[in-house]
Amino acid sequence: MLRQFLSFFIFMAWANFTFVTMANAQSSSGAATQNILLEAKLSTKGPIIRDGLEWRIFPLNENNPENIEEIAYAKGGSKAFNIQPGKYIIHAAYGLAGVVKKITIGNEAVREEINLNAGGLKLKASATGNLRIPKRMLKFNIFDSELRKNGSRKLIAQNVKPSEITTLPAGTYHVISTFGKLNATVRADLIVQAGKLTEASLEHRAAIITFRLVRSNGGDAVANTAWSILTDGGEVIKESNSTFPTMVLSEGSYTAIAKHDDKVYSQDFKVRSGFNKDVEVLAPN
Repeated sequence: MLRQFLSFFIFMAWANFTFVTMANAQSSSGAATQNILLEAKLSTKGPIIRDGLEWRIFPLNENNPENIEEIAYAKGGSKAFNIQPGKYIIHAAYGLAGVVKKITIGNEAVREEINLNAGGLKLKASATGNLRIPKRMLKFNIFDSELRKNGSRKLIAQNVKPSEITTLPAGTYHVISTFGKLNATVRADLIVQAGKLTEASLEHRAAIITFRLVRSNGGDAVANTAWSILTDGGEVIKESNSTFPTMVLSEGSYTAIAKHDDKVYSQDFKVRSGFNKDVEVLAPN
């Protein structure tokens, strides 16, 4: 009895597979569809991308090219689609790199290889003296290398994390690294080559500074203190109501102003790149 059941189950599975295969081989109108295998590379001589791709297929409407509707979508590596013969637009995306290509499907299966002409960009940064910067305090913004008429640049990728690989079309990019949230920034123009990974380490001239209002040198921080940090030109770059605020400042001369109980205290100080320190402002009794 068990053998008869297994034989019946195998027969039904085979019949169902045959039906699905035949159904997929025809459109609703009965026209035969073709298998389209899509593959992508970062460069003509590079290996086939195995994962991370996004594929979209649109019918090409030459009479109304702006009125197109996506008919297929897939994620991963190489993908095969069953569609009717005709003209189509293929869009392949990998990271921030993308290519649009027109293809024509005839009566034979098609294998289409897409060259993305793209590469990777991996960014790191440290402070002078090879001081390690905590990842949570570091970010990168990637811009187009060309300046607009108003002097700005087109933003390509924002808040990129250290050591994160960003896939970009081959070309030159303007990168801004920000250490902390204030004035510690560094810029660089970097070239991304097709099929290659560009690794760059930028160097900041900055340090982490912590401020304390104290009654005596080395004493405890006085609570309920309002802070203003000024550049040597008198510009206020940061205000804080923290008891002992911590901030990243670029190398240079500054003034710390502390306000407590309607009294104002100040201290000039210098920031030396790579040397984190505490700045004490003395408020004697």
